[in-house]
Amino acid sequence: MSPSPKVVVQTFDNYAKSQLTFVQNVAELAAKPAYIECLYESHVVEIVLPLVTNINPTVRMNAVLCLVRLAGNSEPCAKQIVCSKNLLSRLLGQLVKENKYYKKNCMNLVKNLSKYSSAITEIVIKECGGIDAIFICMKEFDSFVREAAMQAITCITRLDVKLSQLIVDYGVLPQIVLCLKEQQQSLKLYALSALDEMAKNNEDLALKIVDVPTLPHVIIFLMPNFVDKKVQKSALILIKNIVKHSLYLTEHAIESNLFPDILLLMAHPDESIRNNAAQVIREVVQHSVQIAQMVVNSGGIDKLLNVISCSQELSPNPAVHALGYIAAMSPKLASAIIQSQVLMHLTAILRSDTDKLTKAGTVWTLGMIGQHSAEHARSICSCDAITNIIDVYLDSGIESESRHKCIVALEQILKKCDDYNVLDKLLIPSTPTEIMIYILEKISIILPKNSLARRTFITNGHLKMIQNINPEINSELFQVIKAINCCFPEDIIQMVAGDFPETVMKTVDKYVPQSECLFFNRQLKSDEQLHKSYSTSKTPLSGEESSFK
Repeated sequence: MSPSPKVVVQTFDNYAKSQLTFVQNVAELAAKPAYIECLYESHVVEIVLPLVTNINPTVRMNAVLCLVRLAGNSEPCAKQIVCSKNLLSRLLGQLVKENKYYKKNCMNLVKNLSKYSSAITEIVIKECGGIDAIFICMKEFDSFVREAAMQAITCITRLDVKLSQLIVDYGVLPQIVLCLKEQQQSLKLYALSALDEMAKNNEDLALKIVDVPTLPHVIIFLMPNFVDKKVQKSALILIKNIVKHSLYLTEHAIESNLFPDILLLMAHPDESIRNNAAQVIREVVQHSVQIAQMVVNSGGIDKLLNVISCSQELSPNPAVHALGYIAAMSPKLASAIIQSQVLMHLTAILRSDTDKLTKAGTVWTLGMIGQHSAEHARSICSCDAITNIIDVYLDSGIESESRHKCIVALEQILKKCDDYNVLDKLLIPSTPTEIMIYILEKISIILPKNSLARRTFITNGHLKMIQNINPEINSELFQVIKAINCCFPEDIIQMVAGDFPETVMKTVDKYVPQSECLFFNRQLKSDEQLHKSYSTSKTPLSGEESSFK
């Protein structure tokens, strides 16, 4: 009987089908985290990796898909894949010859391998050709392949500045910027996300992004007639992470027509858009008084106030901080904020049930406004903000950092406050000692020049109150109380303290009471007067019945 070639062909067909069935089944199991540990113990990586060089393209593609899922669900599997450098290099090296599905799976594999550590990522992109594979996929016509490549870039740049620098130096930025011009929303979003992760790392990377140029293409998304909210939000986040680094980058954004669209977005119907626009303004106004003045002249205070008053789900902290940075720039800008009725809204935040972080930011902003002059401090005090700041400080749930902000703000405001009536109202027994010291320090400056204030300080019981404080000798509070006591005669100090001087006690010893004054209301009546009084009391009034019947 002669041998039949069909038997050989059938054998190989069965082998190929078995390989495909096996790798497909493993890929399905790898998608379920519950099976990952069992697969790892069965040496799945060692078995599947050689299949990436299989002659059958379908087997190769499914093998890569299996590795993608294993790497995404298990760090030990990811490390084992990276350890097989030769096979991983061959997998990524044959990318040019493969179809778009294979390329997409390879980019997802790079992304999943890169999410665990910088060390693993460096091996993948440097030693295994990962960066070349990314560059090839960024030039691919298919949008899904480019999306997968940008996700891989985002994951890599999130880990390490050096790796981000490596990606940028390889020349990937122009390819990412081209994706901003595409029609697909997803491409724009992935491109903005990748650029954002680079920009937030340091100023050098942000400068390289700006130099491409990128900002003109991003700022287009801020136009009022642009309808895609997700793209707008991502664009705002990217701009924020660019301008935060330096004045130069901020000026570059302004030259790229950041205004007035950024201000208009703070009146956007969507709260997340308003909030992110306020974050951009917060970063912009920090860099110079000229930029802060430009924001104010363009109606920025009212727009920030709109973000604060309309906040519901998101914290108004970015807008609150932006106002604080503007106020810190100059007394003139702080006065502009006061005139815009902002203080009413800020004190309302302190009285509300909002989160502690927002209250701390509000306290800081009030300190920035009130630090400039007596007039600024008077405006802060007139809206009862000081009492509210003290209430925030006394809140047991507040963090130590926020409590420190309260102390700093109170010190800044009270040092400029020259209204004795305001300071007088704050002197109550419940006021903490660490706050009272600033109040007393300012009062110690006012009392020597104001006799009415000295009289009021006694009559309101405050002079007596501070005598009951027992500070440590030569402490700051001790010195302040000593300075206040110097504003009053020694015998007055002794009297309010309940320790009468000897001169007063000698006067009491020598004093002779006058009997006619002392016992005037205690004189005994004569018998005639007593009898007359008794008779009168027994005579009933006309028209009335006697009460003695």
